[in-house]
Amino acid sequence: MDPNLIKALAKELAGKVNRVVDIPLIKEEDEEAFFELVILMLLDILFSKLGGRFKAA
Repeated sequence: MDPNLIKALAKELAGKVNRVVDIPLIKEEDEEAFFELVILMLLDILFSKLGGRFKAA
């Protein structure tokens, strides 16, 4: 899958998660960067497990 597409998806999902979850004493920008990193790792694991069964159009 296209890495730019995965990064865009992670950024969008991180924004949505950040609006719902608040971590006290952490700046909003840092929270979103944290969520984006976690989501990127999860997407990487997900797509690597799907492997050959998943083909981008």
